Amino acid sequence: MSKPLPKPSQLPTQRAATTGLASAPADSYKFVNVNEFTPNNEGWTSIGNIATHSRNGNVFTLTAVENAVSTQISFLSATCFRVRFNPAPNFDYSVETSRAVVNRNLGQVNLNVLQDDDQAIVVDTGKIKVEIQLQPYRILVYRGNQLINADQPGKNLVYIPGQEVTANFKVYPGGARYFGFGEKAGVNLLKNEHTMTFFNYDNYMYSAGHVPPSNEGGPLNDSEALYCSVPLLMENNPAPPSEGDYAGDPYSYGIFFDNPAQSYINIGTNDYSDMRGKYYFGALYGDMDYYFMAGDDTADVIQQYTTLTGRPPLPPKYVFGYHQGCYGYYDRDILEGVADAYRNARIPIDGLHIDVDFQDNYRTFTSSKKKFPDVAGMMAGLHSRGFKCSTNITPLLTDNEYDENGDQTPYTQRDALLSISPTPGLIYNTRAGEGPSAQLYEGQVNYGVNKGSNPYLAYPPNQQDGGYALNAYGNYPDFGRADVRQAWGEQYSHLIKDVGLDMVWQDMTCPAIKGADSPDSTFPLALETNNGIDYVPNAKMHNAYVLMLLQATWEGVNILRPDKRNFIIARGGYAGMQRYAGLWTGDSASTWEFLRINIPEVLNLGLSGIPISGCDIGGFANPDGSTAYLEGEPFHGAKVMGGVTNYELLTRWMTVGSFLPWYRNHYDGYNKQFQEPYAYGEPVPTNCRKFVELRYRMLQLYYDAMYQATQTGLPIARALFLNDPQDPRVYDYLNDQFFIGRDFLVAPITQPGTGNPPVATRSVYLPAGSQWYAFKDNKAPLDAAVEGGTLIDNWVAALDQAPIYVRAGAILPFRELEQYVGELSENPLTFNIYPGQDSTYSLYQDDGVTTQAELNQTYRLTEISHQGISGGQNVRVRRVFDQYTPPEKFYYIALLGTRAPSSITLDNAALPNVGDPDSLAASPGNAYYWNDSLQITFIKVFDNQSDLTVTAMYL
Repeated sequence: MSKPLPKPSQLPTQRAATTGLASAPADSYKFVNVNEFTPNNEGWTSIGNIATHSRNGNVFTLTAVENAVSTQISFLSATCFRVRFNPAPNFDYSVETSRAVVNRNLGQVNLNVLQDDDQAIVVDTGKIKVEIQLQPYRILVYRGNQLINADQPGKNLVYIPGQEVTANFKVYPGGARYFGFGEKAGVNLLKNEHTMTFFNYDNYMYSAGHVPPSNEGGPLNDSEALYCSVPLLMENNPAPPSEGDYAGDPYSYGIFFDNPAQSYINIGTNDYSDMRGKYYFGALYGDMDYYFMAGDDTADVIQQYTTLTGRPPLPPKYVFGYHQGCYGYYDRDILEGVADAYRNARIPIDGLHIDVDFQDNYRTFTSSKKKFPDVAGMMAGLHSRGFKCSTNITPLLTDNEYDENGDQTPYTQRDALLSISPTPGLIYNTRAGEGPSAQLYEGQVNYGVNKGSNPYLAYPPNQQDGGYALNAYGNYPDFGRADVRQAWGEQYSHLIKDVGLDMVWQDMTCPAIKGADSPDSTFPLALETNNGIDYVPNAKMHNAYVLMLLQATWEGVNILRPDKRNFIIARGGYAGMQRYAGLWTGDSASTWEFLRINIPEVLNLGLSGIPISGCDIGGFANPDGSTAYLEGEPFHGAKVMGGVTNYELLTRWMTVGSFLPWYRNHYDGYNKQFQEPYAYGEPVPTNCRKFVELRYRMLQLYYDAMYQATQTGLPIARALFLNDPQDPRVYDYLNDQFFIGRDFLVAPITQPGTGNPPVATRSVYLPAGSQWYAFKDNKAPLDAAVEGGTLIDNWVAALDQAPIYVRAGAILPFRELEQYVGELSENPLTFNIYPGQDSTYSLYQDDGVTTQAELNQTYRLTEISHQGISGGQNVRVRRVFDQYTPPEKFYYIALLGTRAPSSITLDNAALPNVGDPDSLAASPGNAYYWNDSLQITFIKVFDNQSDLTVTAMYL
């Protein structure tokens, strides 16, 4: 049996908020809609005139005349400063509670104070000039003589005396474009004239959350709270006003508002007041704590933000393969049947994801012996066929004393959290202002209803809605405590060491809780939880709970398996989550609307420092109006029938997903008959296979972009302006076009077509400043280059097509097809070099699995460059860091769009023309051949030189 609750004498006694303001009554902590957070109305107090100010190194402290409140302005680099304000009297700014920020050393700081008197402080950092006006308070930021950011005059930094609520108003200048914001719904990447709230919410189908009475929930509503909160605002102004203080060159900056309570950003939205020409950000509780980061461009801002909040680690290479999940792979036979079907269908796949069906009666960290017998043998068999597996881990630890057999057996993982001394590690039911409780807080997770498709019932069975409830009650770890995080991480031992689990699927992270005591589908907001320093109402640190959960999991699995790279795919997060996990965007539905928001949602997540993200391909939940039914006797072999995602939508979604960083098809198998592409009739498997195969052949491109993310923070999937900031027209085409890396432009189909079979038509914009080639995948000769700045109307796409263009001069690394990452012991690279301007590509190689690259620098960086010369072309391959030897003995160089060469030399030594592809593959030495039908010169080069140059000459 599980351990009994600890006695009251063992309860934690520290229960004081750190704000210095009086604790509010428990019933005052509530979710507040965007139109109910109203700093633009009367009743808010501006910080106003400054009475005194002082300087300590790079920190300026200002004290206001009214209410003696103070604020601090700290310079962290030549381009970054921090503003921190709390309206509590005598607030102690030396206390740091941020869970997001890991490094405030952003660069050298050499301040030149141009003015320091009772009217203003003016500081020149060498990159920006910051004017802090004092009568009244206002901050303005200049780049040279050009204003790039300014507080609103008069009313800017505001608060309500006696409360913690704060907000900051800024000027919204002409030409400004706003993006970032983490995980947000809506079809537009830019969020101008949108108002948003940041509160981690279990928002099923994006329709279960709170919205203002005049709003309708759903995937098109940007104002809804979703699962992940990153209050990061970025502004680009590609065309500032021609007159006035903002006149000048294009500029970029970011503002990270580090506050884990429910927060808000309103970009000029008149939802309750006149917001023309301004925007604000604010929060219900905690500090007004924001970091201003000026950049030469968006990439510069992202680099600063990810220095501040941390860069992602390099995941295993298989993460970028294709994955399949289902809520309803409830036993070993089903799971292995899916594995067999994928291999038989020859649709490449790496990941299989097993939902809570895997557990013993909803006991987190366990595996079911009844449903998955000999689980280690099962996992070993899947591994032998190239599969890598995860299972669903929620923060709930059930207090049900029965196992799946109805026996009272120990639940050792829960007991381990209760055994932490001197204070147990689970959250007690203590509410703000009510004194310590002797009872653990109990919540409920609702996984739906089993109406008879799954013969295995939870114990004790609980009848509900014509079936049996799929749910669990239990308790939650207090992750703000380091000892609790450590104990949590240790509980993965069975899954990692005994089962051989490869990945962790971190679900229900808000945490998602149902019941009368959870009107916001999460903890009661007055419930006191540890924020790492003290106990505070959950409302004050709500969004940080998941970040600490992810930290606990990440640190734990890395201790348990230090020799291999681990990976977490999470359903929620907060700023800085990229240090621990990737994100999938929650419980979507099978609708075209969800497909349409997929691209801007993932792109904004990448711009917000989270490079690995994606949605449930095909949609998790049933489409509107679609219902499933049972065929057969319930609980005795009955099967779910119907509820299947439309074949056109599934095909287009599989195509879109093949170009996004996280590529997982996942669905609710209790309410859908199937969603695996092989289960559809033709041509669905063939059309989906085509793009899955392309994903695997170009997987090196994703891996290289991910390596760049670990070094610079730049995303894998990139908004057009990241790569082509010089072209202001790209801002008109951001919602359904994007890049993989620097030069591979994709414009997928996200709207239904017409006809039978359906054919879709769309336009494609090619950024100015480069020429572009339609991607032919080396199966046909290149068409003529298209000039940048061209809008291609009426691009007609059958179900097996998507518009793809490659920048002239690009270098793209491709490999041979594998059914899973690592299937081939040797898989040579081909460097596809497109005609055009000289360019350079950085290739990253390691073993793709172990931690040797991180621990011992066992990796190789290679710079591939090409240069046009008179009558020909030089290609240089140079290792710039070389502590790893890949298994492939050679690679290929493919020069696209070429005539028959007159000669090919390697470091001035002539190479033989072997005449055909088979002879080139079999050649024991360096050689080449020219493919007349493709107009491509293929060159085979053995990888035995650290620096070489291949020269192709043409008559």
